[in-house]
Amino acid sequence: MKRNTRKLQKLVEKFICGECEVIYDPTGFFYYPDEVIAITLNDSIADNLIWKKFLKQTYNFDLTYENLFSISILHELGHHFTLDSLSNEEQEQDVVSDMILEALKTSGKNEVSFSSEDLQMVYFNSNRERIATDWAIETYRANAKTMRHWNQRFNCMIRHYKKKR
Repeated sequence: MKRNTRKLQKLVEKFICGECEVIYDPTGFFYYPDEVIAITLNDSIADNLIWKKFLKQTYNFDLTYENLFSISILHELGHHFTLDSLSNEEQEQDVVSDMILEALKTSGKNEVSFSSEDLQMVYFNSNRERIATDWAIETYRANAKTMRHWNQRFNCMIRHYKKKR
């Protein structure tokens, strides 16, 4: 799959103007120390229902198949552009939240009765995730016409790769 996605990686690199390295991974993420954005073709809205709900409730933003890939990339790029925006206190809060979430996920017991959706919402509302999403939504809305163009380009290429699977 990695070799097959090189054209998509190059298109994403063009989209983000070379701000970060782009790699393919089964999950999308931003890796801070190396300034790497990982893209994925795992783009099912069904797999993103909680994020879709969060975006609708928080930003009145409708996540669709057409904009899922673009907004996901913008979110990861938002991490890059907002790295220095958090205070030390906010960063420390996120570290504590991460430790609690990881302990709950790995304990298998969920002793505090958090559902998967509750855990995801806590994660989405963490300082660093929220500020990256703020940046992504603002950028998307400020560049709506350009984003429609990119949505079409990304989705055309994604359909091509999915046919080859």
